[in-house]
Amino acid sequence: KAIEQVGFPAVLKPSSGAASLGVKKVESAADIKEAYQEIIDELKTLVVTSGALVKGDPKTQGVDASNIIDLSVLCEQYLDGGEVDVDVVFSQGECRYAAVADNGPTMEPYFNETWAASPSLLPKSEQKQLQDLGVECVKALGFTSGVFHVECKMTSTGPQLIEVNARMGGGQVFECNLRTWGVDLVEETYFAALGIPSAPPVPKQPLCAVAYCYVNAPKSGVVKDLSKLEAILKREGVVWAKPLVQVGAEVVGPEKGLPTWLCDLFVTGSTAKGALKFLQDIEAEMPVPVS
Repeated sequence: KAIEQVGFPAVLKPSSGAASLGVKKVESAADIKEAYQEIIDELKTLVVTSGALVKGDPKTQGVDASNIIDLSVLCEQYLDGGEVDVDVVFSQGECRYAAVADNGPTMEPYFNETWAASPSLLPKSEQKQLQDLGVECVKALGFTSGVFHVECKMTSTGPQLIEVNARMGGGQVFECNLRTWGVDLVEETYFAALGIPSAPPVPKQPLCAVAYCYVNAPKSGVVKDLSKLEAILKREGVVWAKPLVQVGAEVVGPEKGLPTWLCDLFVTGSTAKGALKFLQDIEAEMPVPVS
């Protein structure tokens, strides 16, 4: 019944989760049952560890995610265009901060993230539309205070909402906002929780530009070496180069399913375009070899 309303292509997505885990694009009715079963099987492997939802393995210590969050599956409209994050701070019923960061094209059909850059490279007019959409969606939900991570797309029909997260964004989002605009989202979360009015000072121009990514496994295989990351970390402009796998780990490439994240890279630059090129040049070096 849902697909009769949504149409094709569509997106199957868990009602709870993070980082595109269990999200898949479907092109036809014939795809749905197989995709749904694939998602259910993947959700059964998820665990919560240190407050984060991750794919479990024999070495992962955590709690079965199904015991904590709702892992039912939604069917959503597929949206074309580039995705962005709009990070928003509300205080006393008004928006006090809203910043747009670009997300690179996701790896379909699983929507694995590829890169992000801040400040946004989109035209100012499109950034304004996306900011306004993010702020209005938070208001429409009745929130008056807090930190929000709103995900949107600038589609062929204009700005469209993907989801509103009533929390600070995960992963690199804190560092992204702090380095680009000097806004500490953890501090803003504390202010909101304690009922302290807030109006973070925001510079007219970004303090610096950043780019970051989780490097996806290019193919299935075994991780052979992590020493390249140590050398990369010593380069000027590299904030971190964190391994997300261990030597000897078996990883999944796009030919077999949702690609495994190999490492977490975060770099800075004088412009977003320059920072993104620096990041992609490092990624092209295959920082975590798989064979």
